[in-house]
Amino acid sequence: MSYIKTLLSTTLLFLLLATSNVAARSLDSDEVFSFGGFINDLVSTAQILKHGSFCVFGSDEISKVLFNLDKNIIDLDRDLTKYETCKAIYIAQGTEKIARNELVKFNKSKILTIAVFDDFTEIGGVVRVEMGRRNFELTVNSKAMKEAGIKLNSLATSLIVN
Repeated sequence: MSYIKTLLSTTLLFLLLATSNVAARSLDSDEVFSFGGFINDLVSTAQILKHGSFCVFGSDEISKVLFNLDKNIIDLDRDLTKYETCKAIYIAQGTEKIARNELVKFNKSKILTIAVFDDFTEIGGVVRVEMGRRNFELTVNSKAMKEAGIKLNSLATSLIVN
């Protein structure tokens, strides 16, 4: 009986570890570069009423690609008070808790906010980018987008899934 318990608990532990690794799968380098390029293009082609720079808040693999693609991107990690100079902010994975508090200020300033983490638009972010079956998919916070006067290009709008 104790052998069966040990076997069952070991199997259960293995299954839990295996499924958590699948859920937390990191992006490979090609995917990271694709996300960075897509987000950079999304910002450069969006019609944004607010003038300013493209900024990054936090650090993840995608933000590193963005810094390599555009040397003019402002790093808000050094000074978050500079957000007023931004027309768009990519919010990196791992900053979800801080971002939740800052999104109200960003939205009042009519800044396009973009992230790849779950529930981003539900907490007030403007655009969440994710990989679909064949292409990128966008989840948008229509209310925040409209209030900020942000318009995406026709290719980007064709990728909206909500």
